[in-house]
Amino acid sequence: MGLGASLITLPLWSTTAARRALGLPISVQPACVVPLGWPQGRYGPTTRRPVGDVVHLDRFGNQPFKA
Repeated sequence: MGLGASLITLPLWSTTAARRALGLPISVQPACVVPLGWPQGRYGPTTRRPVGDVVHLDRFGNQPFKA
């Protein structure tokens, strides 16, 4: 679909403002915001290292998912 998204926490420095902007009740604690939309300009597919190369389980260096 060509959509872009990014998990951000900066707007949550003021949970009151975040609740107001998003219409959240006081019983909901926001943890992050994920803006979603179509990027302006042309961006190609991203290249990422395999998950097993960057994920560590329980402690750094334990990489059971590495191929």
